[in-house]
Amino acid sequence: MFPDAREWRYIIESLATIIDEANFVASEEGLSLRALDPGRIAMVELDMPSTVFEEYEVEGEVKIGVNFDDFNKIIKRAKADNKLELIVEDRKLTIVLLGRVERRFTLPLLDIEGQELPRPQLNLTVTAMMLSDTLRDSLKDAGLISESVRLKAEDDKLVLSARSDKGEMEAVFTKENGSLLDIDVQEPAEASYGLDFLDKIVSKAYRISEMVTLKFATNMPLALKFDIAGGGALSYLLAPRME
Repeated sequence: MFPDAREWRYIIESLATIIDEANFVASEEGLSLRALDPGRIAMVELDMPSTVFEEYEVEGEVKIGVNFDDFNKIIKRAKADNKLELIVEDRKLTIVLLGRVERRFTLPLLDIEGQELPRPQLNLTVTAMMLSDTLRDSLKDAGLISESVRLKAEDDKLVLSARSDKGEMEAVFTKENGSLLDIDVQEPAEASYGLDFLDKIVSKAYRISEMVTLKFATNMPLALKFDIAGGGALSYLLAPRME
């Protein structure tokens, strides 16, 4: 039982931006997911410890294979005061929206085979924390100019830029101007990323958390982490775009 169905709506919408289907894994520790988009450009990871749920009960380890387009359509019906209950039995997932009316939806579980994805071990030299809606707005600005953005970090400054035949755009983030909450540059870094995935990810996930943590290094993947209230996190890893 999860106390806020609407927050789950934002989580599922965020997952649905890059994956079509995947397995949730329910264990005594909590609910988790790790999956790649079909083009293997982005990886998403969800970690929700059992403590974020009002009620949580599972025997052993249970894989919950779902189609995210179907799940997304159902969870969009959640209202502001709804609680969410997920029940797995008889190869089916029952999604219960609890409010003034109890609404039940049942989906068949999918058999999704595939090798378990390891968590990548990367040496990312820049860590920056900022308000997630600030990042979202800057990506929207960049989208007016180009289909990719370039991140550059040095000293105590993070620069997001875009360039094309249409023109140029630049956004400068610092702690002094209030756009960065924190930044740690162990080594100056510069890398480009496609806006197609990055804008989709942030446009949905910013609703989950007011803050986002970015980590990257020169020509290395970009890691984004959105903390979930009460514990847990939604994280992404986006491959760099070589120019």
